[in-house]
Amino acid sequence: MKRVVVMGMLAAMWATAGSGQDPLAPLGITPLAARVAVNTVLSSGLNNPGLPAAAFKLLTPAARGQVATAGMAWLKSYVASPEFATQYAQVRDSHKPRPPQFTGTPEDEVRKADEEQKQQAEDSKKAIASLPAEQRAQLEESIRAMVAGMNMPEMRKVRLDAVIADRADRTREHQEALAYWTRDYPERPAPLIAKRLREFLAVSADVDFAATLTPRNGKMAFENAAYEQKPAQWKLCYRAGKDATAAARAAAQAWLKELGG
Repeated sequence: MKRVVVMGMLAAMWATAGSGQDPLAPLGITPLAARVAVNTVLSSGLNNPGLPAAAFKLLTPAARGQVATAGMAWLKSYVASPEFATQYAQVRDSHKPRPPQFTGTPEDEVRKADEEQKQQAEDSKKAIASLPAEQRAQLEESIRAMVAGMNMPEMRKVRLDAVIADRADRTREHQEALAYWTRDYPERPAPLIAKRLREFLAVSADVDFAATLTPRNGKMAFENAAYEQKPAQWKLCYRAGKDATAAARAAAQAWLKELGG
């Protein structure tokens, strides 16, 4: 909580200040750190991306609002850049479900299991070699019966059907995962950006900036115990302040409108 400020789109964690070519620098945020934060939020949703906020805390409330607006402007410019297009493509691909890998045909898989079973039977015989003859004979007979039972025609069919069904299930699960991936990480990033904007607007809608803090168990906590159950992003908006959060919300709403809601 002490290191991060949430404001603007994607919880407005950019906390940029000042003007000019590099609006991130005054708050000690490098372009690389900002890009990593974008990657984190794209991949995992609104959370704590670990950006510094010490300089932000020194600003007046009004300046914090200006910072939030500047942060949004930086972010909008960045997501329109070729660099972001490359970054999004990498994020999207990293979440793409990989298809199940099958070696050979179902029959090949059953034959491979047969070979493994034979090897296990041989290992078992070696393991019982030192037992008394009568006891060893009984166990060897049990091993032979087990192997023979597994290779009866009806049992082999059961085993083959199980392999076929398992492959079908894994293929179906992959197709379902692929459909979710297409929904959550569309080819064009606009829907995902809009989703993150809506998430921020939802979590910041009811922040009580008049809430008071009190020492509790060696740290500051909300006097209203119910607020302690609020999401971390809600608390970060509280710490960013009313001006910053209001500016961030206004910018997020405007951007969301541009994206078609």
